[in-house]
Amino acid sequence: MSEVLRGYAVVSLCGLAVFPLVHCSLRALPDRGYSVCRCFGWVAAAWVAWTASWLSGRPLSTPVALGALVLVGALCWAPTLLRRSWRAPERASPEGPLSFLQGNLGVVACVEALFLSGCLLFCALQARNPAVDPDSERFMDYAFLRATLRSPGLPVPDPWFAGEPASYYHFGYALVAFLVRAGGADPARFFTTAVALPYALLWIGSFGAALALARRARAAAWSAFLVLGAGNFAWLGQGARAFRPGSFDWFAPSRAIGGTITEFPWFSLLWGDLHPYAIALPIVACGLSFAMAEALDSRRAEIPPIGFPWQSAGRAAGFALVCGAVLAAHPWDFPFLLAASIALILAGGARGRAARATALGVSGLLSVGLYLPFVRHLASGARGLGRVVAHSAPGEWIAAYGPFVLLSILAAPLVWAGVRQKEDAGVWRQAAVLSGCALGIALLGEVVYVRDLFESTPLSRMNTVFKLHRLAWMLFALASAPLAERLLSAGENPAVRRAGLWRAAGRAVLTAVALPALVYPVFGTGAWQRARQSDMGRLPEGPARGALSPGADAEALFSARYPGDAAAASFIAHAAGAGDALLEETGDPYSWSSRIATFSGVPTVLGWGNHEAVWRQSWDEVLRRSADVASIYASPGSPATCERLRSYGVRWIVVGERERDHYGDAVSGFGRLARPLVAIDGTEVYAAADVCPGGAPSGGGARPGDVDPVTGENREGGAPP
Repeated sequence: MSEVLRGYAVVSLCGLAVFPLVHCSLRALPDRGYSVCRCFGWVAAAWVAWTASWLSGRPLSTPVALGALVLVGALCWAPTLLRRSWRAPERASPEGPLSFLQGNLGVVACVEALFLSGCLLFCALQARNPAVDPDSERFMDYAFLRATLRSPGLPVPDPWFAGEPASYYHFGYALVAFLVRAGGADPARFFTTAVALPYALLWIGSFGAALALARRARAAAWSAFLVLGAGNFAWLGQGARAFRPGSFDWFAPSRAIGGTITEFPWFSLLWGDLHPYAIALPIVACGLSFAMAEALDSRRAEIPPIGFPWQSAGRAAGFALVCGAVLAAHPWDFPFLLAASIALILAGGARGRAARATALGVSGLLSVGLYLPFVRHLASGARGLGRVVAHSAPGEWIAAYGPFVLLSILAAPLVWAGVRQKEDAGVWRQAAVLSGCALGIALLGEVVYVRDLFESTPLSRMNTVFKLHRLAWMLFALASAPLAERLLSAGENPAVRRAGLWRAAGRAVLTAVALPALVYPVFGTGAWQRARQSDMGRLPEGPARGALSPGADAEALFSARYPGDAAAASFIAHAAGAGDALLEETGDPYSWSSRIATFSGVPTVLGWGNHEAVWRQSWDEVLRRSADVASIYASPGSPATCERLRSYGVRWIVVGERERDHYGDAVSGFGRLARPLVAIDGTEVYAAADVCPGGAPSGGGARPGDVDPVTGENREGGAPP
């Protein structure tokens, strides 16, 4: 619970720090941006902290993270406090952030309740899936998080490709690293909270964006439910057995379209990766809120004409910060966020729409400069576009987007039947824009795919549909808010004939959509939990079973299964300096290969090779490194081995169970050349300088007996080397 409180407190302080700025920039929105201020504040404070780390060339620390948060808060609150002290009592003034909080307790309480309940619910779910293991991308996520935490500024070194900067989009890990440092948390214990927090932010962010569109909290709640609380209709393919105890297949709906991935947010929550696509979604919702505020600005009569003459400039700057964060965290979403934002402004009805859209578009493009340290080393990750030949079957596509297809079918008769009410045409134009963007994104995966290393396999469009589907899902859900409000308000106008019938019909439509959409969150979550319990039940009583129990830390399973390796990772994490690398076994993906680099953050010569090949769009260097690792273990101490160790900057050589299994008895040759610095439970760590005297990087003075092999502390009482 303490880690949940840390995360809740830090993210809430980030929101409080920037609320005056957000309140000023997003005054056109019903909640003045209160729903997205936490996400915006998190991005702003983390960006300032990492800019300071980059300029200083030092790892991000707790004082730097907290200092960045204080600085952002001071800059945002100072104008508000100064205006309050200088303003003459008789002078009329616009609504301030404090007066908004006091006068809109209903909206504030609703957002706070959603965020708190989201934190508690999602953290409780993640606590039942605590372990970092190689069965999913968590293994990679944790490697990047550990590497980011120890990175001496920017760029972040690739933990699985020693000597090279990260070629995978990693700003999301920098955001999480900021939370770890600002909260003074242990990464292993904070990991599950870090997975849960973006979903809590997505919940309130989608609520705020839908509130901006529909102007009613009940419609916003409906959209928030569809974004995160609903599932697709792929469970229908399981038939009646889906409702038999223990028979629900919770994984299958994520593959509703053959050969692709069709994850929706609730499945992603259960899967539990700390992946860029999950971290980016609340930032996208925040960016859409800035665009909606720009579109609505001149249509809000209550906006004071004086007080903040540069509101549009402030929105453009805020949008640039958010849009750039999307680019650095998950570049797939960047062009669609930019296009949807411009379209929202053009459809919003504000005066000077073209100029507003142009300004926001330019600010989005210029945002690249703000995040250049994070994106300058990214490979394109693509080989162009290919034309889709094997399209999705209609039934697959309908199952993947089931709630939205059903809502459209059932609501159409009521909408077109003509329940006449006075409505804002701009709202419906914006809803149509979001729907059109969502439909276009969804259908784009039926026309073209991004060519990558999977091109020659049946999974050629797997990543394309995966990336597009999750974004289309969110946009469809947000666009449904005005439609939900139309259905909920049907019959409230006393002039409408058969008002009671219309009212009942509208609620019946929403109920008919909600019930099948809830099947996966209810039955799928139950099946997921049973699967977790089954995994635990297959293990004998002991540390390994305890590592899968609710509340265990992320590294407990690694320590239980490979205690010697865990001790080696701890030693290296404490003893290694900037630029140091290690050598360990490299093997198949989704295995314990590269486990020392993953749990220490110190780069290894080569981690999961297929991942690096995808990120760098080439197998050449990956295969060369793999051959070099095998050659080093096959010929300890040879001149060629020492040359290779020197070329990769290797300081530590690991010899454990995996190295012996993979490379054979030759690895014992290291023991004949040097005395291990660590020798615990069959795992040994050698200094490269001892194996190759004068030919490999110096160990920097760390000698056997000087450093505790588990804590990394100097045995004589000094600090870790």
